[in-house]
Amino acid sequence: MYKKLHRRLTLLFTGIAGAILIIMSISYLYMSEKELSQNHFLTFSSKASSLISNLEQQSDISWEYLSKTSIDQNFILAFYDNDVPLSRNQIVLSQKELFLIEKAKQYAEENFSELANGSSYLAAHLEFSFSADNVESYQASIFNIRKNNGILTGIILSSRQSFLDQLKRQRFRFLALNIIGIFILLFFSWYFTGKLITPIIEARKKQTAFIAAASHELRTPIAVIGSAISAAKSAEGEKKEHFFRIAEEESLRLSTLADDLLLLNRTDTGRFNLNKQPTELDTLLLNTFESFEPLAKEHCIDLQIQLPEESVPNCVCDGERIQQVLGIFISNALSYGISGGYVKLSLSYSDSVFWIMTEDNGVGIAAEDKPHIFDRFYRADKARSEKSHFGLGLSIAKEIIDAHGGKIIVADTPGGGTRFFILL
Repeated sequence: MYKKLHRRLTLLFTGIAGAILIIMSISYLYMSEKELSQNHFLTFSSKASSLISNLEQQSDISWEYLSKTSIDQNFILAFYDNDVPLSRNQIVLSQKELFLIEKAKQYAEENFSELANGSSYLAAHLEFSFSADNVESYQASIFNIRKNNGILTGIILSSRQSFLDQLKRQRFRFLALNIIGIFILLFFSWYFTGKLITPIIEARKKQTAFIAAASHELRTPIAVIGSAISAAKSAEGEKKEHFFRIAEEESLRLSTLADDLLLLNRTDTGRFNLNKQPTELDTLLLNTFESFEPLAKEHCIDLQIQLPEESVPNCVCDGERIQQVLGIFISNALSYGISGGYVKLSLSYSDSVFWIMTEDNGVGIAAEDKPHIFDRFYRADKARSEKSHFGLGLSIAKEIIDAHGGKIIVADTPGGGTRFFILL
């Protein structure tokens, strides 16, 4: 499924980026060719105007000058005296060139009759483009010069083939660059879409693992409840009460697990709402301490509390959720603590930051387990895990603190044990 998605995203991104690249290339190519065509036409017009000006100033036309100009400028030149072809045309020009001259003159007569049939000006000329055989394209200039009470008409032709070849080479270069660009886009799209869907794949794996772990955790109490109820049917007296008590305990476990799963689901779907109010954290810590003091005595662990001597400002937070986080930390510390050890709860305030710390001298957390302790259903030491722990507590604590915009830091206690710091 993900391979198919990867391919489709790659083709989509490559197609969009490639289309933009092609459109921009065509736009630039169009503007570039238009500008080059204009410059080419202006260059021809300038050369033709210079030739016509020189002819106008000469009293007698020098055939040697015309031959040299024709070669230097790559022109085809033909002249008419009062519309009669000069002998030079037949002598100098080839049959193909004479054909092109006639075509150009015919084109001028059809489209610029006022200039082709003479002009009232001493000298007049007009430049245009035409194609004689729909294969080759030419720049042409027709001009009239009044000389000796007559009209000298001239045709100047210049092939556009070299210019058109230049445009073709430019188009091929753009085509090659676009093809290379699309292949580069394809490579980068494949790479970056792979990076893009990696979190989706990881989330899917985590979701699958989460569902599998949740199913496993649900299966055990359900099986125990079923067995207890089945055994209670044939039991009497104290045994029946024992089996009912087991079923009740497991149903409470199921209820706790369901509440934890619902809370995590609300955080995942963005429906986890906090009831933030100004809260006295020292009072909150004291209440938490008093709640867990009897449980600590049962575990033979000394529960301690340290509050700042000076008063601290109220913290805008959800007091019940912060107390829930502290309960998770203290409950874990008592569960994994050692008889005769201690669990310490403390509060400090500096630079607009509240620091809440729980510290114990229990078994601690191995370095290889620390990156995973906030993962759902993760338990570092499965052999020591109690039935009341599902491996969701620390993940819930992290979600609550993240929702507050705070931070949790885990560190080792000097001499053994674990410290959890909450920054608000």
